[in-house]
Amino acid sequence: MKHARLVGLVASLVLGVTACSGGNSASDTIKVGSINGMTGLFQTPEVAPAVKAVFEEVNAAGGINGRKLELISKDDAMNPQRSTEAARALIDSEGVVALVGSSSAVDCGLNRTMYTRSNIVSIPAVGVDPACFTSPNIAPVNPGPFKLLTALLYYASETQKHDKVCLAFTVLPGSGGGIDAAIKEWSDLTGKSLAVKDTSVGQGDPTPYLVKLKAGGCQAVIYNAQVGPWFAQAKTQGMTDVDFIMMANSYTDANAKLIPEGLKAYVGTEWQPYTDETLPGNDRWSQVVTKNKIQKTAFSQGAVMAADVFVQVLKGIKGEINRESVTKAFKSMQPIDYPLVGTPWVFGPGQAHNPIEGSRFVKAEGGAWKVLPEGFIVPGKN
Repeated sequence: MKHARLVGLVASLVLGVTACSGGNSASDTIKVGSINGMTGLFQTPEVAPAVKAVFEEVNAAGGINGRKLELISKDDAMNPQRSTEAARALIDSEGVVALVGSSSAVDCGLNRTMYTRSNIVSIPAVGVDPACFTSPNIAPVNPGPFKLLTALLYYASETQKHDKVCLAFTVLPGSGGGIDAAIKEWSDLTGKSLAVKDTSVGQGDPTPYLVKLKAGGCQAVIYNAQVGPWFAQAKTQGMTDVDFIMMANSYTDANAKLIPEGLKAYVGTEWQPYTDETLPGNDRWSQVVTKNKIQKTAFSQGAVMAADVFVQVLKGIKGEINRESVTKAFKSMQPIDYPLVGTPWVFGPGQAHNPIEGSRFVKAEGGAWKVLPEGFIVPGKN
């Protein structure tokens, strides 16, 4: 069913089905904004080009009722002042109707009030900041770190059937409350609690943390910090019977090569694992990024998805397309099944938006990631 819905969406994009009447002249463009990390500490250079590629596909097929989509991307370099200036310029100077495919680590927390005050919606490709999931005018297309953490805990206890599930985390400023909420959600669903909870993991010698986990009898460890030194020391400690389950940021080819033979290492992904292009939804994404010579990453998956769902909602608008009509359309839309993720995506009228839940899992084998067969694990649903 999900694949059929995507086929229908792609057909709509290619045929350029019109969705509005009246309003601005056909020569006008529909301006769309995006705030991305092109430079700085959190870089996502593949995201804006992937969103633009989807828009160009729509434009080549006639646009939206003859109007072209124009993406205006701003680099905030993970700098608070630049991020705020970028949002203000997009909204006030450029007159964008929405923000689509943002991938900034600081945008949501800094600009959420501005988005609400300006009655504009943002559909980030990558939600990072907790504020991305707790704001009335922002709805990312990824689960984000906290829904993902709940899924990892649920996978450890319910799929892998472990009784002693442990957490070894590096906690970034402002994320402690989200982590506690994710653990509570898992506990409420399963009636279980952590055998060991350590949120003091640093970047130095991992030995003390691993010794503590080993002494606690941990059968599964949910982990989010450095990969190489951690697993080298886990090998030294003889922790070959422990399932180490990592967050999505560890899902890279380089990290797969750092896992020593004999250790069990898993990663929970936010979208379909991008390393297997035969999975549902990856065919659409792969076609877009390959044609446009864009890097194949999970972030570019989020970019294509954000652009696709935006276009689908835009095509359902009757009448003029402007900021007001676009916001109204997203606040009243029906859920969209999209096979790159585990649950339908919807914006809706709420004060907080975290519509995507669940994770697919990969396991390190022979220096590469192997996709596991369970499909998306959605807490409370499988």
